[in-house]
Amino acid sequence: MNQILSFKNTENGKKILEKNTKHLCIFLILFALVLVGEGAWKLHANLNKKVNVIKPEIIGYIQSGKTLFNVKSEIGVERIIYAWNNGEETTIDKTGEKEFSFEVNNPIGVNELSLKSVGVDGSTVVYNNIKVVYDEEEDDGLGEPEEVDAPTEIVDKEEAIENDKNEPTISLTAEPGKVVITASDDIMMSYVVYSWNGGEEVKITGLSEDEKTLRAKIDALKGDNKLKIKAFDKAGNVKEFEKEVHGTDGPEIIVKKDEGKIKVTVNDEFGISKIEYNFNNEETTIDNIEGTTYEKDFEMQEGENFIIVYAYEGNVKTEYKGKTTK
Repeated sequence: MNQILSFKNTENGKKILEKNTKHLCIFLILFALVLVGEGAWKLHANLNKKVNVIKPEIIGYIQSGKTLFNVKSEIGVERIIYAWNNGEETTIDKTGEKEFSFEVNNPIGVNELSLKSVGVDGSTVVYNNIKVVYDEEEDDGLGEPEEVDAPTEIVDKEEAIENDKNEPTISLTAEPGKVVITASDDIMMSYVVYSWNGGEEVKITGLSEDEKTLRAKIDALKGDNKLKIKAFDKAGNVKEFEKEVHGTDGPEIIVKKDEGKIKVTVNDEFGISKIEYNFNNEETTIDNIEGTTYEKDFEMQEGENFIIVYAYEGNVKTEYKGKTTK
């Protein structure tokens, strides 16, 4: 009799356990659905949340070979990052200042400056393609500062070209044996032609990605020559530019070791403007050099000796670096 009762109690226990397990599973499923729904809603809310970034006010001025920027920020600035022509970035660290100034050196010609302002709250505001035009010969360091113009977005380029009345700008820079021509337009460039000493014109094409700039290196004729350039924009506006160009590969530097001395000879058929030496951390600059050759001997010290020479013809520089042991 006890065995029969025990058997029936076991069956009832199984049914009760199965029923409770079923209820528990339903509860866990409902609870999981609630959690999933709550998480999905929070994700949706975060993805659609609008973040208001307070942009600082940055105004730039060109003066005496530099661009001076005045910055005002409601939240404070942690650092400023800038780069010329999408090149290497330079960082200026700040400590949360809300109003300050900083300056950058201007490269010669037409160049584009990019700025990033990082706030103390981690927000970053980017200013791209700030066009800065600087001509060293026209800068006397006097007068009122010239405000830097940031480019404006063109909604209808065809209409902008049709209404464009502005001529392109032209600038030149020098490299050993080369002249670098840069022509830029505020809407769209087309092409450039150049000629030496009134001779045959050569056409240059090949625009930048935004089609506003054309930059090309051409071989410089040795000595003093007249270079004439015409820059055409897409609207047909023409800018003519003419300049006397002194072509050179830069001075020749010859360094020899002879009887405990380092002998340096600098030659340039058009004349040497300046020489800078660094011999074992002793620096010397020599100006007003007469003639086309300059020689100098350096007494070597026991052990390792090193020498660096910079020789200039105008603004074209030749460099030598060497190391030897006595």
